Amino acid sequence: MNCKRIFRLWLIALLAAISLLPTASSQAQTQEPTFTETFDDPTLPGWEHSPGATVTDGVLHIEPGNFCARGGKWLDFTFTLRARLQGKGALVITYRGSSAGDYHLALTGETLIVQREQGDALADLGSAAIPALGDEWFTLKVTVHGGEQTVTLNDSSLLTITDSDPLPAGGFAFETVGDLSADLDDLTLTIEESAPTPSQGSAASSGSPAWVYLGGPLGGLGYDVRMDPRNPDVMYVTDAWAGVFKSTDGGETWFPTNQGITTRVGPSGDGIPVFSLTIDPNNPDRIWVGTQYSRSVYRSDDGGATWLLMNEGIQERAPTIRGFTVEPGNSDVVYLAGEVSSWEWNGAPLPGPIGLDTTKGIVYKTTDGGQHWQRIWYGDNLARYIWINPQDHNLIYVSTGIFDRVAANSDPNAPDPGGVGVLRSRDGGQTWETLGVANGFRPDELYVGSLYMHPTNPEILLAATGNDPYMWLMGRPMGAVYRTEDGGDTWQRVLDLPNGSAVEICEGDPNVAYAGSMSAFYRSDDAGRTWQLQSGIGDNQVVQAGEEMWGPPGVVAGFPIDLQCDPRDANRVFVNAYGGGNFVSEDGGRTWKVASRGYSGALMFQIAVARDDPARVYATARSGLFASADGGQTWEGLSYGPARALEGLAIAVDPFDEQHLLASVGDAGPLPKLSTDGGHTWRDVGQELTGSTLQGMATRFRFSPTQQGLVLVSVGSGDCVTNGDDCEEAGGGLALSHDGGETWAPAGLDGKQVLNFAFAADGSRLYATVYPAQIYRSDDDGQTWKMVNADATQGMPAPADLDIPRTTPLALAVDPTNPDRLYIGFLHGGVAISEDGGATWQLASAGMPPEASIKAIVIDPTNPQTLYAGASESGVYVSSDGGEHWQELNNGLLTRTVRDLALSTDGTVLYMASEGG
Repeated sequence: MNCKRIFRLWLIALLAAISLLPTASSQAQTQEPTFTETFDDPTLPGWEHSPGATVTDGVLHIEPGNFCARGGKWLDFTFTLRARLQGKGALVITYRGSSAGDYHLALTGETLIVQREQGDALADLGSAAIPALGDEWFTLKVTVHGGEQTVTLNDSSLLTITDSDPLPAGGFAFETVGDLSADLDDLTLTIEESAPTPSQGSAASSGSPAWVYLGGPLGGLGYDVRMDPRNPDVMYVTDAWAGVFKSTDGGETWFPTNQGITTRVGPSGDGIPVFSLTIDPNNPDRIWVGTQYSRSVYRSDDGGATWLLMNEGIQERAPTIRGFTVEPGNSDVVYLAGEVSSWEWNGAPLPGPIGLDTTKGIVYKTTDGGQHWQRIWYGDNLARYIWINPQDHNLIYVSTGIFDRVAANSDPNAPDPGGVGVLRSRDGGQTWETLGVANGFRPDELYVGSLYMHPTNPEILLAATGNDPYMWLMGRPMGAVYRTEDGGDTWQRVLDLPNGSAVEICEGDPNVAYAGSMSAFYRSDDAGRTWQLQSGIGDNQVVQAGEEMWGPPGVVAGFPIDLQCDPRDANRVFVNAYGGGNFVSEDGGRTWKVASRGYSGALMFQIAVARDDPARVYATARSGLFASADGGQTWEGLSYGPARALEGLAIAVDPFDEQHLLASVGDAGPLPKLSTDGGHTWRDVGQELTGSTLQGMATRFRFSPTQQGLVLVSVGSGDCVTNGDDCEEAGGGLALSHDGGETWAPAGLDGKQVLNFAFAADGSRLYATVYPAQIYRSDDDGQTWKMVNADATQGMPAPADLDIPRTTPLALAVDPTNPDRLYIGFLHGGVAISEDGGATWQLASAGMPPEASIKAIVIDPTNPQTLYAGASESGVYVSSDGGEHWQELNNGLLTRTVRDLALSTDGTVLYMASEGG
């Protein structure tokens, strides 16, 4: 392992929380000079931890890639603990951890290293060889006094170092890196009499709280799922926003493993766009991954612990790598399949039906293990799966097309979906033939998104076909499973499956095969000749919002993009899904469980926290609606009834009744959804607005803080309100309800695009921001409105980049003690303050980039001088002086792309929702 890496202690996937005020346990620490922890309480009171850190039989067990942390301000101390390590990697202990810096003690199987991290600088302070630990318990002692540190292992002094510029007091934490897991017990920390006692303060005062990884809710842009052929409990999944994740316990828990994958995307440059992954069957420690839109191919030779870029010879500027295969018996010969976007091959974007890209495809080959690649095919649709006949390595098959891209040879005006079908080469890729209509495929089913070869009879292959854009354009179901018994010469259509997206033959029992779409999941017990519906809807139907689909209760699983059968049990099948996450069935696809603990790349939208319970959180994501009753440690899907669809957008919880919710779901139509049981059942409401105010989606709900039953909704463009994209001045305005959302009436601002709106804390007035930059006020619960500012950007300095106008105030907050004091956050413009109810504005962005895109502003109701702002490019900021000055609050964030913030009403917990992981 690379010992000079920066060991990050507090991880985040997509929704994170940060503790801002003292807990009872942290306050108790001030009473005793010695802190002890024997890990007898499975709830780990006073600790922040990831899902893979659990207590069993009085021992803290930390799975690979997980952590357990305790905030505080320990300066001079001695701590001892017993530990036991299993696997390859490192146990990293951080102490004096704060915004000023951290000390890291990394303990591997052979070496002990102490490092100092400050800002972007990481320095080795000292290292020592250690005796072999095996899997036995050992005792570690660390003494820290000023700049002197001593490390002792099993009563043997190993290392003494001196830091001439010692770091200040801070907290401590434990993290496992690589494939290493750790057991910890009997922790004792003795504080020197003169040292300050530990405490936790608000974010503004301490400057060093750390974000806590919550690992959910589930979602993402999943792609591949793979099992190690030596041990199927070792698994890998990929996500186009969050990268590679690994499991060593059969999918129960996952941890990220992206060291060396340097490709980044997204507004903040933190997204890890990994699409494809293949395990070398000749050497399962060797793994190949490919990324999206970036010309990046990576290889790992240590089971995913580290990665090396290997893209020499790839001609395209930014292809998406969609698949690999390795020649049996020869790891030097590898093929990759990919996609070339229209902006590259056409010179400009060429969107097809429903705006999806028009693509070409590529196949490359290496004969030297990835040192050099040579293009061997270029054609009219993307390439994905590649199969090599194990009896004849020159005989190769490639699938082309997928359900959410359009072929370059398509014609939406005809309409003609085009497509290619299956490619076959008999000479190792030197020449190709196309297997299509002449071989049995229908002309509208040449998008072969999935292809699988029988493990013992390579003449048998199954193909799943479908294309969403042309199915929508042509207004009829399209897609099926095809089967060949003669190596592709002829294909039989064996199953109607609109938008078929995945097919698999089980390695352990080749008579068992599975196929799926968003609508349905099927099983075959005769190697794909006949099929039985296991879950979802069949009979050649296309799923509609509210209908039962395959997947766990309350969860919209999305498109099954890749399947993996457990070779030990053909009834056990995993699915990685576009939009949904990772799922497992243990009864042949009839019932499903979420298998995404620790893995998520969900694109979040909004968060709502119950007024009287900081741990009860509701959230929306592309993957639907979710709730947590334990501060985000676990998540429950709420996509039931008319809310059972993708693209959750808005959500709000009644301050007088935390079971009373309002939500909107993009793929479930424009009507608001109402629940009175915490999201377990939903009803459509707002039918009286159809054809008038309800022109667009319900984008935000706001309950009155003082009048039970009073709630308003803004209606318009979700893309505009969320991202400032594709904004138009025309919108649906506002609607008002006096009965908690049962019935609605127009509430002014008719025809306007309302970006945000908020009640004053006493309920006396409402403010609204309207596109492009207007400010409105209402003094009668939203029934009438007065414009108080026609352009909130007037008088402000122009952005340094004149191509980035400051025109969209997406965020809005009202001081809880002064309803004339307002804050707005601009797209590409930072924060502005008004002291006169919105009539005039002044920029207030000191400490953040002047062109930060502020998506959310929240104010601490217990201390209105403390504010938090979330920016899509640079993370979270905190101000302790009412917005005059800001400082970063990003300690522990793996992604700084903020979508929303929510603060508990007691000011103790701040939640952040992000874009991907």
